[in-house]
Amino acid sequence: MKKRILYIVYEQGNFQLGRLLAEQGRATGEFDVVLWSPYALPAGRQFKEEALLAHSVYVEEYTLDGGLADIHGTLSSWLSGKPERLPVSESGLGWRWSAWKAQRSARDMLGKVDEMERQAILRSADRNLRRIAFCEDWLVRLGVDAVVFPEDNVERDSFAWLAAARRRAIRTVVSTYGALSPTEAENAYKHSGSHAVAEPYLALFRRYLPKWLAEDPDYAITRLPWREVLGRELIGETPFNPWLVNTGRSDVIALESRAMEESYLALGFKPESLKAAGHPLHDKLAAGRDRKTERRTILAERHGLDPNKPLLVSAVPPDQFSTRSSEFASFADLAAAFYRVPANTVDVNVVVSPHPSLSETQIAAMEAAGAHVERTSVAELLPLADLYLASVSSTIKWALALGIPVIDFDCYRYGYGDYRDLQQVLSVSSMAELQEALALWQDPGARERLTVAARDGASLWGIIDGSAMERLVALCLN
Repeated sequence: MKKRILYIVYEQGNFQLGRLLAEQGRATGEFDVVLWSPYALPAGRQFKEEALLAHSVYVEEYTLDGGLADIHGTLSSWLSGKPERLPVSESGLGWRWSAWKAQRSARDMLGKVDEMERQAILRSADRNLRRIAFCEDWLVRLGVDAVVFPEDNVERDSFAWLAAARRRAIRTVVSTYGALSPTEAENAYKHSGSHAVAEPYLALFRRYLPKWLAEDPDYAITRLPWREVLGRELIGETPFNPWLVNTGRSDVIALESRAMEESYLALGFKPESLKAAGHPLHDKLAAGRDRKTERRTILAERHGLDPNKPLLVSAVPPDQFSTRSSEFASFADLAAAFYRVPANTVDVNVVVSPHPSLSETQIAAMEAAGAHVERTSVAELLPLADLYLASVSSTIKWALALGIPVIDFDCYRYGYGDYRDLQQVLSVSSMAELQEALALWQDPGARERLTVAARDGASLWGIIDGSAMERLVALCLN
């Protein structure tokens, strides 16, 4: 009987991997895929159409106006005829109030809060248990053999799917290409009132649950609002490090590269849970690389460019002017730095890949200003490049895996140092430094050194062989 994979879609950018997985199942006939989002996403209607073309189904639990979606009607033809999986015994899995796998520290802390707060915490725990039961019910109804996540994040409901899958002995795999950042969540929430914790509860967290706490002279916060922390702890479904993603109890974390594996190990992940398997999106990079000469010629003809010049692919970042500082007066000025400065500084063809979150109005403004914009995925363009310009993007790793030198322009001043020690990456944080880096690359000797360093280090950053999808399926079903 055909196997079934459930793929969880948390953000719009997650959908692409699910669609590729469904297309692989259709091509091989070995499995099918149900694409499931706990939310209502703006592109939901388009996703439903794309899923149908891949012989799959896409469901959302909510409608865009906030109502409950008819998931029962949508999935009625997908209910499984396979024998139902029976639950497996797992000591302490919290399914009844009397059987909570409550950590002693959480129980002790619960006894020290006032009655009103205690009731709020117990309601949080109850919501979590009901969510786990909901997930388990659908895993059984759909006859799921494996669950794939793009990310296991403590803010999402991945803990519930993981707990439900464990109870039914269903394989769980996280397939990720995002970098780990121990400080990202703290920086995002350090001024959040809902995450702030004050006395007397601050002292209790210091004593009983310090892993959830981040402190600075200016703030004290918990990774989730503190009542939700206790609601999660009381049922025993907590990550080993809530400040990092993917620290829950999945069976396997499929990583895109050996570099990422080394990063995970350095942050305390268990080696047996990690597998450097590449990422299915790498297969698109491999296909593009195999047709590099042909596709570069087509690209040059489409934009009226000289096909003999080097190609710089410029990834214009998202518009974060409302939340981040920058040396630019407007987003339009920032975007112009990504296409106008290279074109005016070095003798190259510059093709722009706008961030998926940018509006059509913003993209049209770049075109009107003279930018050569490609509306396709950056994964389609990157294999054609001689140099990649981006801003603290996860796609920098793709360029490194392809052996392409990178200019990493930290235009929003995040201050991340992920690539500063790499010879093939020029890290800059201002317009002046960007111009200097471009001028350096224009020098033939410097360009050769960067290119050689990129080529020699490529194998550490990815597995670009066209077989990453096959490896992911094997991790799920074999």
